[in-house]
Amino acid sequence: MEKIIDCHLHVLTKKDFEIYKNTACANKYINIRGINIEEMLKPFRFEEFLDMEDMYFLDSVNLNNLEEQLIEVERDLQNFPRILGIKVYLGYQHYYANDKKIVEVARLADKYKIAVTFHCGEIFNEEGNSEFSPFSDAKYIEELVEMFPNVNFIASHMNWPNFDSLFELCNKYKNVYTCFSGCNDGETKEERESQNKKIAEIINFYIRKYPSIKKKIMYGTDFFTSSDQYNDVSSYFDVLKLLNITNREKEDILYNNAVSAYKKIL
Repeated sequence: MEKIIDCHLHVLTKKDFEIYKNTACANKYINIRGINIEEMLKPFRFEEFLDMEDMYFLDSVNLNNLEEQLIEVERDLQNFPRILGIKVYLGYQHYYANDKKIVEVARLADKYKIAVTFHCGEIFNEEGNSEFSPFSDAKYIEELVEMFPNVNFIASHMNWPNFDSLFELCNKYKNVYTCFSGCNDGETKEERESQNKKIAEIINFYIRKYPSIKKKIMYGTDFFTSSDQYNDVSSYFDVLKLLNITNREKEDILYNNAVSAYKKIL
């Protein structure tokens, strides 16, 4: 059986996970916790998934209440060993990645040898449309990357559509990764196929420019049940068919790169 890690999904309950499984192809999963702000899915309960040995987690922090949040994350890390990292929702919260509050998040990650993952690129605005937020630009991660060379940083969603800054960082630093989760929100088969071609063209272009990033890109879907177009995640696997890389390099994107980025995954 092919080994596939979906590095980016949002599942609140086991019922949500059953919907995900209808179109998913992964056999290991990284479930990402939300935060208590209006624009986000509410935080799931880790206890909900304790019997699911192939599910790993990212905890999360609300930067507006950081001191209390970091205490809670430390408690979670003691109780739930399958937590691999901490998610920061750039853009949805108005902080740049080099903010002193996020330095504290990275310091905690360094202490516990876990990763820090950022929402990067476009966000959903109040009208439910995608727009780029200057707060979520991956270029501001660079200061953190240099301050904490032993922490892996994941800039999710390819920093869409500011790809240059993202892939330059992935090429320059050994501890910066990305994924193409959430980059395809087509609502029909034709729209998904068209968007997959665009995603693959972008990745192929930057692989030619920076061959090293083949070890930095991860497979992910960004599944969440509150939005119909994200319920069907089958199209994400098809991106691999359009990439100009070897089968071994496809295995890296589907599995090995996530194991490298999230060191605690088994």
